[in-house]
Amino acid sequence: MPIPEYKPSSWFEKEIKIHEPSLRAYVCGKIPKSADADDIIQETYVRILKLKNKEEIASPKSLLFTIARNIINDLFRKKYVSKTISLGEMELLSVLSHQAGNTNEYTIGLDEIKILQDAIKSLPPKCRKIVLLRNYENLSYKEIAARLNLSVKTVENQLIIGIKKCRKYLERQGVRKEG
Repeated sequence: MPIPEYKPSSWFEKEIKIHEPSLRAYVCGKIPKSADADDIIQETYVRILKLKNKEEIASPKSLLFTIARNIINDLFRKKYVSKTISLGEMELLSVLSHQAGNTNEYTIGLDEIKILQDAIKSLPPKCRKIVLLRNYENLSYKEIAARLNLSVKTVENQLIIGIKKCRKYLERQGVRKEG
């Protein structure tokens, strides 16, 4: 038996799909990664189609952008608002802080980033993984603990150890805290 061909509803094509270019521009203007844009647009379509199945939609375009805005707000709430930065993390960041007033200082900043990468590579495996999950994937202590099957306290302690070791590595390489 042949699989029936999927045909999108004329309502979706006429009322929703035509707004995709402006929706994409809106979403891309609100989020830092364009890779998330496709996910947000897809989720927006799913939510509006679920609503359409339940009730008549008076202003589809307005609802489309409202749903997208809510999804973006949820994304930021989840990824950024809940993130806390420990005193140790702030101290590590301050080791690298400097004022990029001219090209020479900017170049020094790139060198410092390379040294920081080397410092992170020098950490013990578990400690390195925790530092990377925290600082590059923006995971909370609780999320890291769940992912690595560790206690939150272990994650906190390993992060502090990692930050201290990175700070010492940076200092040995001549990167020092300004001020």
